[in-house]
Amino acid sequence: MRLVPNIILLWVALLAVVPAVTLIVYDDGFLGWAGAVVLVVVVLLTSLDALFSRKRLDPVSIEVPELIRGSKGRELVVPITLKNVGPELSEVRYGISISQYFRIEGEVVGSVKPLGEQKLASVNYAMIPLKRGQYVLDTLHLETRSIMGFWLVRQGHKFETEVRIYPDLTVERKRLSSIFLMRGNEGSHIVRQVGKGRDFEQLREYQPGDDYVDIDWKATARRQMPVTRTYQIERTQEVYVIVDHSRLSGREIRVPVDEATEGDWLYRESAAGGDYLITSQLEKFLHCSLILASVAEKQGDLFGFVSFSDKVTQFIRGRNGKEHYNLVRDSLYTLESRQVAPDFEQLMIDLRQRLTRRALIVMLVDLSDPLTAEHFFEALPLINKQHLVLVNMVRPERAYPMFAPGTEPDELSVVYDNVAGHLQWQELRETGNRLHHLGVELGISEHEELCTDTVTQYLNVKKRQLL
Repeated sequence: MRLVPNIILLWVALLAVVPAVTLIVYDDGFLGWAGAVVLVVVVLLTSLDALFSRKRLDPVSIEVPELIRGSKGRELVVPITLKNVGPELSEVRYGISISQYFRIEGEVVGSVKPLGEQKLASVNYAMIPLKRGQYVLDTLHLETRSIMGFWLVRQGHKFETEVRIYPDLTVERKRLSSIFLMRGNEGSHIVRQVGKGRDFEQLREYQPGDDYVDIDWKATARRQMPVTRTYQIERTQEVYVIVDHSRLSGREIRVPVDEATEGDWLYRESAAGGDYLITSQLEKFLHCSLILASVAEKQGDLFGFVSFSDKVTQFIRGRNGKEHYNLVRDSLYTLESRQVAPDFEQLMIDLRQRLTRRALIVMLVDLSDPLTAEHFFEALPLINKQHLVLVNMVRPERAYPMFAPGTEPDELSVVYDNVAGHLQWQELRETGNRLHHLGVELGISEHEELCTDTVTQYLNVKKRQLL
């Protein structure tokens, strides 16, 4: 608890204390004595007010939830309950101590008028999270006026509320809507397709044209008539997204402000050449993982998640359902890029040991570095024959062929940048060709198209029954 002067005390000091001190100093007569009396009265009243008001906020207690979830860039509301077991307070002001990763757009300090005796007041404190991750809110500050109004009584209340800030997927879902509208399979019921597939459907009487391979001879012997097996297209498949959060995943994605569309940007940077919005490749990887988890759930598939850097940091077995989606989301929202080289060999060994059933493996890794790509080639044969592997990454900023549309140079220095970008594009193209010979597809997407391209790949795999 601490006391700070209220505006009333400042006015009293200006209108009473200053004249009184002036009279005391410059007048030895009656006016001097009158000034002394005024000064004593003011000091006595303010002292008594401070003495009897110092515990004015002690009867007030607070209740805040232990866990709050929100999305980056979206308003986060912290519900607060104030309970007063003492006398009525004409006004109670409140505010929460926050870090630099939150922004208050409305009122920084809220108020409750009045907070009656034995009363509860429920209020909401709104803020904007600026970065995904795990945070703790620990202090709520309360303020009220003293009994006579000379002082403001302030008191801090300790609490511990965990705040989980997840990536905001609003923009990605909008981009995906066009894909599902054209395909007509978002939110629709999964229709069984009876025909040549992998999952047994039923036994039925033999019909002319049925393949002899599909005849069930044991059932034929029991029924004394030809019986054919029918199959349905396999629906429940295992899909694993593998996210690399080693050093290359932290590669920045810079877009000029005037060219940027709505998105989940990390921060804004101003330079002599203009303003840029900046995010990272890892942020796009995490967005893609959550989007693909949501799509796999609607398709009836089992979704798993793996993260790795110089070792496998998380492995979540493929399952389905909302609880499993929340488990995946809680596992990846705190991932940060690590300044280590990826260990692909250890990753492939772990996958080979843990995944016994053929699965679709979507790897979100950066292969723009030739040495990293070479290590990936050496380790890939451990799993690519058993599983179907797709590799996706964000295109580097200048990795385009020479004279591609939109890369026309304005000055000589840009020509050299374009040459460097062309060489990088050529290396990525060779990397893609080498992967293609191993039966692995490499997708190099613009940062805003990574999710849509990956989901399109997944749906094509489902359609063609490649698993």
